[in-house]
Amino acid sequence: MLGVCGMGMGPLAIYMRGEGWAVSGWDDAIVPPMSEFLRTAGVVFCDSFPEEAPPSLAGHSSAVKEGHALRKLAAEKGVRIVRRGELLAERLQGKQLVSVCGSHGKTTTCGMLIQSLLAAGTDAGYVLGGLFRNADMPPAHASRTSPWVVAEIDESDGTINRFAPEIAVAVNLDWDHPDYYRSVEDLEAVFAKLFARTRRAVFITHESERLRRVAGMAPVPVFSVSVGRGGSGARGDFHAEIIGVSHETTRVALGGRFPQGEIVLPVAGRFNVSNAVMAVAVAWFISGRIGAEPLGAFRGMRRRQDVLFEAEGVRVLADYAHHPTEIAALLGFLRERTAGADRQGETLVAVFQPHRHSRTRQYAREFAVALGAADAVLLLPVYAAGEATLEGGTSASVFAAATGDARFVLLENEDALQAALDGHLAAAAGKNLTIVFVGAGNVDRMGVAFVKTLQAARFGERMRKELPAGSVFTGNFPLGKNTTLGVGGPCSWLAEPESLAELQTLLRCAREMGVPVLVLGNGSNLLVPDDGFAGLAIRLASATWTGIREDATGGLIHAGGGARLHRIAQKAALAGMDGFAFLAGIPGTLGGALRMNAGAMGTSIFDRVAWVKWLLPDGVEQVRERDFFTNTTYRNCPELRDAVVLESALRANGTVAPGTALEEIRANARRRHTTQPREPSAGSVFKNPPGESAGRLIDGLGLKGLRIGGAAVSEVHANFIVNRGGATAADIIALVHHVHNAVHAAHGIRLEPEIILAGDNWDRVLNNGEIGNLFPEKRTHFRSQTD
Repeated sequence: MLGVCGMGMGPLAIYMRGEGWAVSGWDDAIVPPMSEFLRTAGVVFCDSFPEEAPPSLAGHSSAVKEGHALRKLAAEKGVRIVRRGELLAERLQGKQLVSVCGSHGKTTTCGMLIQSLLAAGTDAGYVLGGLFRNADMPPAHASRTSPWVVAEIDESDGTINRFAPEIAVAVNLDWDHPDYYRSVEDLEAVFAKLFARTRRAVFITHESERLRRVAGMAPVPVFSVSVGRGGSGARGDFHAEIIGVSHETTRVALGGRFPQGEIVLPVAGRFNVSNAVMAVAVAWFISGRIGAEPLGAFRGMRRRQDVLFEAEGVRVLADYAHHPTEIAALLGFLRERTAGADRQGETLVAVFQPHRHSRTRQYAREFAVALGAADAVLLLPVYAAGEATLEGGTSASVFAAATGDARFVLLENEDALQAALDGHLAAAAGKNLTIVFVGAGNVDRMGVAFVKTLQAARFGERMRKELPAGSVFTGNFPLGKNTTLGVGGPCSWLAEPESLAELQTLLRCAREMGVPVLVLGNGSNLLVPDDGFAGLAIRLASATWTGIREDATGGLIHAGGGARLHRIAQKAALAGMDGFAFLAGIPGTLGGALRMNAGAMGTSIFDRVAWVKWLLPDGVEQVRERDFFTNTTYRNCPELRDAVVLESALRANGTVAPGTALEEIRANARRRHTTQPREPSAGSVFKNPPGESAGRLIDGLGLKGLRIGGAAVSEVHANFIVNRGGATAADIIALVHHVHNAVHAAHGIRLEPEIILAGDNWDRVLNNGEIGNLFPEKRTHFRSQTD
């Protein structure tokens, strides 16, 4: 599956795994939560496929174009290559398919219908085109008990012509995808043919005159669904009358073909209620039941009115709307919510990223009209989605269509966006402000990044009030320069607490405000991205946390979480306590060593632990003896993963003459000088796999000296990446990625990084199959050997 983490391919891969297929997948952005759903289903991520044993089938998303390396390889090997829509149609042949289609709202309606059927006792299979907000609800399911399958059918590329559903559900029909459909009549013809192939029933929205006309010639019953309020408006075959509205729910009275009665829907806003009533109507038609909770466990869909932040009058949302009708409905819904007394006088700012040049050219004027419902509009460059730039298809066209409306601002890039939003925040100080990020591209990620910046700023304001006067609390701290690699950007805040109470205050406030926390030791074993860490770094640098005292009679060394390991080793040696020399070679602090069960010379720190005292992320103190840490393994201590270590007692391995212990430390140092590089590094890059040496595997592939930018695989030890001067974090990440993939291609072993990537995760980085952006002169994929 090529493009396996996309909203089309991912659910289909999961469904096919449920059918029993062996499925592997490639994507250039393997990120959660889709990646986690795929792993749980048993989908294997890969950079390529074995040329000697190619797959029987290769499915691809529309974003994976014909010239893609893996598509070309599949073609060379005679593998059958199919588009996502074609593959979905093949897999659903012979099923009792409920096809959910329409220009917008189909993902939400599909999700509502799935949950309505479950609430009515029908375990239908399904293939979504998005993700539920419910973290435990996968985007696809192959049912073992029901012949029904609910699937979102996409009309954008013409593959809708492959489907012959049992029931067709059309939520609306507006002209879209002008790159494929040259006129609205072309689009209408496709829907008319779908209805003609439908075997049992067609459900449409009553208020759409176009759908009523197009469905009029269908050979099966056509049922219209309507929502009214105050008794006004025409009624469809299935009707719901709104009789009560709250902030998050809507009470409706059912009429028409519905069984008479009242139900409460867990949604608000006219378009949400319309989609919900459609879902309940179809579920009732299939099952003959309406659940006690008509939408079951439905909690919404991701990227549909997602609330990213809400505090002190400021609310930030993200929504997938990318058609003028969707945008008008979204902004209308947000205006409805500001009618309450608690949000009156609110300023509504829309950040819009148009999706595709062809759509932007077609609807520039309509976009301007729909966005006019906002008090301010910030226009980002078009998200091309693989399209070439078209004259009249840029954001400037939308801006021009606004005809000088001062509320519209044309932005050049994301940096300009941050400055513009800062201005709105300042102007709205003490007033209500809603900022909504709108579009189907990557604008939601911009929203998340903005929220991180916003949270960090507000966190700083709060901490300056809550921390004692004179506390070390610094903004925009150069975190990267304070690591042993010396690369990377700043962190939002650095704190050096003097007391337990101060530390607990920092952790409590960070947790309450959603601010990420990084405990900084010696800065070794840490890689900071070039754009820094949007959170709080805590360094236990004061004497409160760095003290060391020996208890020779009890054979124990007591040390604070911020104590340097080489000082612990020296203190123990001078006290005649054996078994600590290995610590002198680890350039870190006790807390960091315990969190990862660091070691050297064949010994790990938990071989010496008597007890540990630490704080949980919420600031609650814990003290446990060694036998509590049952899950501790090589370079891993899950119990302390998110902890702040306050203190620990380490047990000596007997006694030794001080001179002998000090000489062992010196001998270890001489050995390190000959086997480890002197240039700046973060220590060992990868953990040793079971029964193997990461350095030996890398060295065996001839990768010593391999260089990207200012970063290089050490000539002295292959499991070290060094900064030769001027390296960036991106250079080092690219090199880690290259080495990781080379070892996997040659040996089938996925090396696990030992270095911490601040604010990010290696899983996302290392499962990124496309490396052309790292090596533009090669534009290739790793296959059976390294390049």
